[in-house]
Amino acid sequence: MATAIKDIQEDPRERALQEKVATGYQLEDVEEMTERYKNVLVNTIHIAADLEVVTLPTYSPAIKTSPTLEDKIAIAAACQDELGHAQMMYRILEDFGYDTHSFLFERDPEEWRTFQMLEFPHEDYIESVVSMCYGDRAGYITTVDLEENCSYAPFARSLRKVNYEETFHVSHGERWTRFFWNQSEESRRRVQETVDFYFPLCTAWFGMPDNRKTRTDQLSYRIRGASNDEMRQKWLSRVVPFSESVGIKVPAHYDEEQGKYVLDYEPPIYLDEEKREWDYDRQITWEEQLKVWKKGSKHKVPSIARVISEEWGKDLW
Repeated sequence: MATAIKDIQEDPRERALQEKVATGYQLEDVEEMTERYKNVLVNTIHIAADLEVVTLPTYSPAIKTSPTLEDKIAIAAACQDELGHAQMMYRILEDFGYDTHSFLFERDPEEWRTFQMLEFPHEDYIESVVSMCYGDRAGYITTVDLEENCSYAPFARSLRKVNYEETFHVSHGERWTRFFWNQSEESRRRVQETVDFYFPLCTAWFGMPDNRKTRTDQLSYRIRGASNDEMRQKWLSRVVPFSESVGIKVPAHYDEEQGKYVLDYEPPIYLDEEKREWDYDRQITWEEQLKVWKKGSKHKVPSIARVISEEWGKDLW
C-alpha cells in the first residue's frame, strides 16, 4: 500500500488529477482520466451494477409467497426499478469497452461482485419490507453519496433517477415494517426476527472500519465523498431512531459521551448461515470476514446461475 501511495505522489498526472477533482471538478470524458482513476471508477460502477441485479433472485421467493396481488406487484416493481438501475450502470460501462450481454450472461457466477446482505433469498413478504427498510436505506446512503460527490459527471447524473426511486423503496419498507409490527403478535415476532438477522448484514454493507481499510483511491479521486465509517454512521443515525420509535430492538444506541451512534457488539462476528443466527460472543478475525465476503453465502452461485439461465416465467405468480 505504501508503494502504491508513493507511486501516485510521484506521478505528476495522478497528482494533478487528484488535485483537480478535489476542487469539485467533474470529468465528462474518458480521455480526461488516468488509467488508475479509470480502474477505480469502473470497479465502483461494476460492483454497483452487480448489486442491483442480484436483487432479483433475492426478492423473487417473496413474490411467490406475498399474501395479496398488491404485495406481489410492490415487490415486482421494486425489482424492476433495480434492474433498470443495473441497465443504466452497465450502459455506462460500455463507454469503457465492456459488453453488457457478456457481463450478464457469460460471466462465471463466482466472479460476480455481491455483498452478503443481498445473498439470502427472502422467505416472505415481511422479510422483503424489512430488507427495504434497513437494507435499501444502506444502499440509498451509498448512491446518494455517489450522486453528490462522484467526480465522473455522467455517473453522478445517472444516479438522480436511481435515488429518486430508492426513496420509494425505503418509504415502502418503513411503512410496512411498522404495519406488521403492530398487526399481530406473530407478525411482530417475525419483524424482530428478521431485523435481528439483517441488522449486522446492513452494518457490514459499508465495508471495513476506516482504521483497517488499506485502499483509499475512491476518496483520493473523489469517486466517493464519505468514508466507510461516515456512511455507516449516517445509516445508524436513520435506522436506530426509526427502530426505537417503532419498538424494534437493535444492537446499537446513541452514545452521549462520544456524540455518535455505536454498535453494541464488536464486529466482525460469526454468522450461522443455516440457522440465520449471529453469535455475538464469537468474534472472528477481519481476515476470516474478508474470506466470507469474497466467497459469498451458499445462495450466491445458484441464485446468479438462475439469473443467467433466465429460469423465471409464470412460476413467480
